[in-house]
Amino acid sequence: MSDLGLASNGELLTILEKAFAGHAGSDAFIDVAELQKALGLKSPYLARRVLIALDRNGDGALSYEEFVAAARQIVFGDEREKLWFAFRIHDENGDGFIDETEMLRMIALSMAESEIVERASQPAEYLTRVLFRAADSNSDGRISFEEFVAAVKRHPELLRQMTRSEALWFAPNEALLAWLEAPSGSRADRWRRVRNFGWAPLFLLCAWLIGNGALVLGSLLSGLGNPQRNPFYVLGHAFGLALDLNGALILLPMMRRLLTRVRASALGRVVPVDDAIAFHRLLGHTLFGFAWLHALCFTLAYLNGHSNGLAALFFGTARGLTGLALLLVFAIMWLFSLSFVRRTRRFELFYFTHLLYVAWLGLAIAHAPSFLLWVGVPLLGFGVEQALRLAKRRPATPAALSPLRSAVTQLQIQRPRGFDFAPADYVFLRIPSLARHEWHPFTVSSAPEVQHLTLHVRALGNWSSALRRLAEEPATRELQVHLDGPYGSPTAHIFRSRVAVLIGAGIGVTPFASVLESLVMRANGTSNRPSALQSAYFFWLNRDQYSFEWFASLLSRLEEHDRRGLLEVHLCMTGAGAGASALGVELARAAMHASGRSDMITGLRTHTHVGQPDWESMLGRVVSKHAPERVDVYFCGPPGLAAKLKPLCRRLGMSFREEQF
Repeated sequence: MSDLGLASNGELLTILEKAFAGHAGSDAFIDVAELQKALGLKSPYLARRVLIALDRNGDGALSYEEFVAAARQIVFGDEREKLWFAFRIHDENGDGFIDETEMLRMIALSMAESEIVERASQPAEYLTRVLFRAADSNSDGRISFEEFVAAVKRHPELLRQMTRSEALWFAPNEALLAWLEAPSGSRADRWRRVRNFGWAPLFLLCAWLIGNGALVLGSLLSGLGNPQRNPFYVLGHAFGLALDLNGALILLPMMRRLLTRVRASALGRVVPVDDAIAFHRLLGHTLFGFAWLHALCFTLAYLNGHSNGLAALFFGTARGLTGLALLLVFAIMWLFSLSFVRRTRRFELFYFTHLLYVAWLGLAIAHAPSFLLWVGVPLLGFGVEQALRLAKRRPATPAALSPLRSAVTQLQIQRPRGFDFAPADYVFLRIPSLARHEWHPFTVSSAPEVQHLTLHVRALGNWSSALRRLAEEPATRELQVHLDGPYGSPTAHIFRSRVAVLIGAGIGVTPFASVLESLVMRANGTSNRPSALQSAYFFWLNRDQYSFEWFASLLSRLEEHDRRGLLEVHLCMTGAGAGASALGVELARAAMHASGRSDMITGLRTHTHVGQPDWESMLGRVVSKHAPERVDVYFCGPPGLAAKLKPLCRRLGMSFREEQF
């Protein structure tokens, strides 16, 4: 994009204006301290190097014009423009060459910024020597700009990585990335994408909407035809019928044993079982909304024909009293089920307040006995489900604890007799010594072919933090644990796929640890379980270097035993720097990988990507390689990342399955 093209694009300039205002001080300039903050750097030296490369008039600060010019060069410029910026950052004395001292300083600082602990066999000095052997083509002890360009051209992914990283500091809201990653595709491609996504969730949603609409509209037409009926009463009655329907449906997604059986059957291919929890949440929000509309309408209808006030309605009638109690119970359940409670250390508030569903059901039947006609069959099924759970819960089983990095605790559990499960199944765990009545869901991270059960628990709430403290005690006693399960998960479909992509973020890797171990055992003939998989791609994201240690031994075994080349592993350290100031260390790491050396971050043969992954490029390559074969994506991680990946997978024609608890 030329200067003229950038200057004439009003939308893009608006993005840059807002970004500049967020970075600049009251003087409308970005000084070195403000630039350091914008870049998220710990080192003032690196911030000064970047400022020098961007500061065209040499006044020690960036104006808006210089900011826009920098965006044009670094984000939208050609290859040489982008690399000239990175070269200037590394060329400290400005003589047009990078010597070993300058490169060593930049590599050491970049490693410190990303908190990469150098291995004894791979210190910064060694990385510098490796890079110079690869890039210094005339062996004069210096890297010229042309040599720098040639070195990067051998690893083009590094330039894309740098461009995306710099775009994110220019506009942290990712607005600039949208200009770099515009979707494309033919009409045939778009049809294939829709077909691969599947119609079942859309059909279910439409059927649910039509059902609610038909009930409400039918009731309204019937009631409003009687002129003696109060309009508010008619409307409240219509909302009451919608409450009956959704109150009956809300139990179905919680029948885990039923869903596990459906998922394993032929129906699992057409029934959107994987969306059960999302559907349950949708029903919960809908019920809460209808409940207040229902209450409001009947309150207005009562006031329209009575003069003795609300107290007489709510405390003088059985309907009013049970309705008020229902609203109170429902408000508590709804409030404490929101994500800001569930996904924090206040999880126990969600857990215990959600047990009020028993009171809610009893009050709902007392408030409107006709509700029993709607909820009777689902309630019977739910009761049978709960009885089976109680009957099949395992007796106390011994388990050992091990504290791992990044606040993760490993439980090694003696496998109960007859406990058969599939890869990525999950169980509910109760540890009486921590909490006598609490059950918490965790994915089994060991393969079904091995003779033990392993769970990995990250300390997020009070219960998991207490477990972590117990694991850190010098002489931890053997625990007694209780298991409820196993239950199937979306990842159970993976062995029906021919091409699969597994994406785990942080502790979200646990379902895939079980899958990967089982996958290689099946491929190499050490397991008799069937598999249709022909190719699998595994992406694991962690913020820091230490988190990869959780399953480093497993990944090492996979590298050693995957004799068929079935699995391709991609490790991504998202907390590491990937911008222009880190290009030197990334070139050195790429050169080491090309020479067959182990990765300095994990010690594995697999090369670790740094910074935020370029999903468009990574997943696009998988789709292109296997077209027209369908590619199935299995994800376990934070909802924010799922929200980014799901539309991208749809656009690329990949199915998307997400683990949800």
